[in-house]
Amino acid sequence: MIKFIYKKSFRPVGHSENIGGYSACFVDKNSSLHELDNFGTKKTLNSIFDTTLVEKVEKFSVDGKCIHLVPNGNGNVNDTFVATLKEGEMKKKYTLQRINHQVFKNPAELMDNFSRVSRHLQTKPGRRCLRVIPAKDGQFYHLDEDGNYWRLMEYIEGVKCLEVPQNRKQAYEVARTFGQFQADLLDLPGKRLLETIPEFHNTSKRFDSFSQALTLDVKKRACSVKEWIDFVQGRKILCDALRTEELPVRVVHNDTKINNVLLDAKSEEGVCAIDLDTVMPGCVLHDFGDLVRTAACPVSEDEMNLEKVIFLPETYEAIVEGYYQATCEFLSDLEIRRLAKAPMVITYELGVRFLTDYLLGDAYFKINYPEHNLNRAKVQFSLLSSMEGHVDRMEAIVAKVCQSTGRIMVG
Repeated sequence: MIKFIYKKSFRPVGHSENIGGYSACFVDKNSSLHELDNFGTKKTLNSIFDTTLVEKVEKFSVDGKCIHLVPNGNGNVNDTFVATLKEGEMKKKYTLQRINHQVFKNPAELMDNFSRVSRHLQTKPGRRCLRVIPAKDGQFYHLDEDGNYWRLMEYIEGVKCLEVPQNRKQAYEVARTFGQFQADLLDLPGKRLLETIPEFHNTSKRFDSFSQALTLDVKKRACSVKEWIDFVQGRKILCDALRTEELPVRVVHNDTKINNVLLDAKSEEGVCAIDLDTVMPGCVLHDFGDLVRTAACPVSEDEMNLEKVIFLPETYEAIVEGYYQATCEFLSDLEIRRLAKAPMVITYELGVRFLTDYLLGDAYFKINYPEHNLNRAKVQFSLLSSMEGHVDRMEAIVAKVCQSTGRIMVG
């Protein structure tokens, strides 16, 4: 049996190991020790089994004994594991997550958002969604003795998620699923959801943070990235391009990467949106723009070869079709007119965030190598440059899709 040994302290997100943020080493069945360095280079072991993690699972209202644990996913923020429980001859999987309370300052209120959204989606006929398992004390999270917040969710079988779509149908289904998610939350009852990260998509604020990081230059990195600093400063106009103060405030996902939708493994139809930590009041254009950013590009945001980073208008068209199919009943004309601008704004914003974190010494995003955040920024800026060459076509596609349903956009 593989034993997993770790220290309980919450390490900075920017210096997490491959298995999800623990200071760790592995001991295999032959008792040879394998240590992980700061960039998670040890990747040979597939599973872990640690009694302390098992104890986290046992804090929740589930039946059976935990017999298996594996790290799961490649998220930049939370630590995720898949736990297999066995009762008699029956086995069932659950997703165990440790919520990063350095990023999410109010985990208890975050889980109130999460559970309210999950329970509401369960009332929609024919919908599948993340189901949160309550802890034995009745809360939807467990707070351990070290101040870490944990949650447990049912594991959804028979699905897959993508880093990039391989065909138009996949792009359409991911977009339709995110659009349906927004539509299903239009009638969410109760008080306004908490802003889990206040002003998360405030592009002007992100630019201000970048400017402050540039002034401080704590790691003396600015001189080596002048080209990209000029790129950011030369496109400051994008900060106010969406004029979101003129648009309706709706419940939105706020992290619509393509890998945050589960697709049926066989039919490739959209199943549900996942990663609900940033679900809060906001602007639908941010969701749409972030989806285009991740899906209408043939490579992931970690691509090393910038020549491969291009905008795909045909995929963009499938995204517009899928998203509009689910949202046409509630989107305002003003929201529709600004759909084509949204991908450029969000791509710019994320590039600014990556470059800011690089200048600050990689304090926020997890990295796998020293230049990781800089490379991520370069990918976003290269994608934005490619988008800028297709602006007229992006506008024309939105108008065409609207017109196909009898909606004529003027101006």
